[in-house]
Amino acid sequence: MSIKVLIQTNKFGGGGPDTFRSRLIKAIKKTDEIDVVENIKKKFDIELSFIRKTEKHNKPYILRASNCYYLDKYKIWNNKPIARSIKDADYIIFQSEFGYKLYNRVLRLESRKLIRNGYKIIHNGIDVDYLKNIEPSREIEPGSFVACARWDSNKRLHSMIKGFIEADVKKHLYIIGGFGIEDRKRKMKDVFKKYNSQHVHILGEKTNEETISIMKAGDYFVHLAFIDICPNVVIEALSCGLNVLCTNLGGTSELVGDNGIVLKVDKFWETKYLKKNIEDLDKLKSKVVAEGINKIIKIKKSDFRNDFDINKIAKKYIDIIKERIK
Repeated sequence: MSIKVLIQTNKFGGGGPDTFRSRLIKAIKKTDEIDVVENIKKKFDIELSFIRKTEKHNKPYILRASNCYYLDKYKIWNNKPIARSIKDADYIIFQSEFGYKLYNRVLRLESRKLIRNGYKIIHNGIDVDYLKNIEPSREIEPGSFVACARWDSNKRLHSMIKGFIEADVKKHLYIIGGFGIEDRKRKMKDVFKKYNSQHVHILGEKTNEETISIMKAGDYFVHLAFIDICPNVVIEALSCGLNVLCTNLGGTSELVGDNGIVLKVDKFWETKYLKKNIEDLDKLKSKVVAEGINKIIKIKKSDFRNDFDINKIAKKYIDIIKERIK
């Protein structure tokens, strides 16, 4: 008999957690071992909860941790239900080694003994068969750079563009996505006007299939984010065979490994919360970014990686579920 696992899909829609959750559910449903239940009113044996537990029940639950609030001016009170969810969980899954480190710094996991029954690091994944069926875009110049994000200040859009222009590598940079939370009224076309470079192309919002198509046509991916726990977009880029230029603070460098260049530009703070405004994060030195751009073009183009295959990732989740339900 299959194990009935509750995975609520009506909570925390949109963004990275929702993207991975959808991919994971699709992969789990391919197996006969797990029966995914998406409605809490139906019978289930165990819950796989994302971000935090949201509904009361007496069944065990596994928490797949996402992010916590680390800026001292931004909603740090929301860490309380996250900490409570961790403490009450039967098992925790963190997306990266850095993710655990961040949670431990902010929530004091170890000193408060919040984790009762163990944890495991499992990176996110993507359907590699889905990637294989997408053709590279013919509108992208060969040997190009690609970047994709919801462009909040911590994603460092302006630092990236300034550094790319200073690098003067005579290659093209294609930027996918729109502005994030604090810049909703601004338009990406204003960025294009500001820098006015024939090598920088503002593409705006694209579907996932369009994004993958653009990635597969390029050679390099730029992700200078200040703290990303385990960005799906970087997993997509690596799985498409792109070398990645990233920064050192976050889980991205764990994913990249030898397939890119890591800029050592950020330091982990010593206090519980980071005392900095998010607007101040997009101020990397152009020279440093330019040096990274020039280094990464000297690396041999990567092969398509399959270590992030969602079916392999789902198997790790299934093994944990089976262990906890014994």
